[in-house]
Amino acid sequence: MSWGPLNTLTGRLVLVTVVAVIISYAAAFAIYANERGAALRRAAETGVIERVAYTAERLRSVSPEERPLLADETRDFSIRYAVETQPAVSESGPGAGGRIARAIAAELDDIDVYARTRTVEGPSRRWRRERGAVEAPAEPPRGRDNAPIVRSTEVLVSVDLDDGQWLNARARLPGPRPAPLSALAGALVTVLIVGIGATLVSRQIGRPLADLAAAAQALGSGQTNVTAPVSGPADVRRASTAFNAMADRLGRQLNRQRQMLWALSHDLRTPITAIRLRAELVDDDATRQRLLASVEEMERLTEQALSLARAGASEEARAQVDLAEIARTLCGELQDMGVSAEADAPAAVFADCRPSEIARALRNLAENAAKYGGGGVMRVCRAENGDAVVEVTDNGPGVPADLLARLAAPFFRADEARSGATNGAGLGLAIAQAIAEAHGGRLEFSNRTPRGFSAKLTLPG
Repeated sequence: MSWGPLNTLTGRLVLVTVVAVIISYAAAFAIYANERGAALRRAAETGVIERVAYTAERLRSVSPEERPLLADETRDFSIRYAVETQPAVSESGPGAGGRIARAIAAELDDIDVYARTRTVEGPSRRWRRERGAVEAPAEPPRGRDNAPIVRSTEVLVSVDLDDGQWLNARARLPGPRPAPLSALAGALVTVLIVGIGATLVSRQIGRPLADLAAAAQALGSGQTNVTAPVSGPADVRRASTAFNAMADRLGRQLNRQRQMLWALSHDLRTPITAIRLRAELVDDDATRQRLLASVEEMERLTEQALSLARAGASEEARAQVDLAEIARTLCGELQDMGVSAEADAPAAVFADCRPSEIARALRNLAENAAKYGGGGVMRVCRAENGDAVVEVTDNGPGVPADLLARLAAPFFRADEARSGATNGAGLGLAIAQAIAEAHGGRLEFSNRTPRGFSAKLTLPG
């Protein structure tokens, strides 16, 4: 499963930074909301305590007959008063009710005061106040006068006024309020700024590392003149410098080895030609044929060694090539030469490669299948991940499982495990593997069920 930019170092650094900021802001908002709610509740409770205590003092200072009328005339935004003969609350509840009762009793010289709270839902009073100035939103009725329903805390307070009378007060404490938009906007701007800053900083690290990875991939594909840009933080610059030094040493060593193999292969042609000429002069036919066969084997070995040295080091330009067309053309040529090879490539499959090298690798695989399996089928398709795949299969006896990993080793032959063929230098599969790796691909071998062998060449899509 691919996550796109999140698979890169830059993407993950930005993601971790932004998520960390969001989590820290969420924790800060939770603490802020809790403290803000507690402060609002304390302020509201203090207001209720002071106003109820003040009203009770006024009522106690007048005659019992005047108290009901005075209570009805007392107007308070969030508190309603009534003088009755029975208390609305006979005992104080826990929490806010108990705190309010104790505070009012302390204000009134410890007279009997009871208070209890409960959560209620009702129409918003603020909405009703603003209705005259602002038109109500078009939405289904949710409460009285279409006011939205809000949740709040209702406090019932009963204060003993003497003479068998009680002051019953009903107050509303504000419910939880959302965080102000300014705080949310500030958090959003902060997260945005932190994300941009993290992107800029991580790109200073991610881009040099991406260049270093590209240079390493080029070096692994057989290129010898590879240099990684030295940029970014000090640690990344040191890594790029060390890589460039290693690439330079490896390039010089590979070039020396290739030049040595080219020189040996070239210089061997002269004595081989001389031996061939002398073998032609031998009078005995049997002896001459044996000598000529040995000379041909030496020539074939020399040519294959030279091909192995050149594999992946060709100066041929890369191009978008249809592998299906290469397979069909190659199988046609092999059939004209008497080699049993069939192409199963109905649809075009394009890949970026050096056409001549890929054709050589596929030829080696097809000849190997014909030699050891009696004939091969070359199937070209596109893998699910987008890679181009060319699979050459045969119906031969296969290869022992413990020898599969050694098949591409130079000069290794598993003839006794296959058809018993003895000719060949054991370099065909090694050349094909070197060409595949030079293109950033791979060559895989496996036995088929119930019988047969498979060589699969995979190139990046």
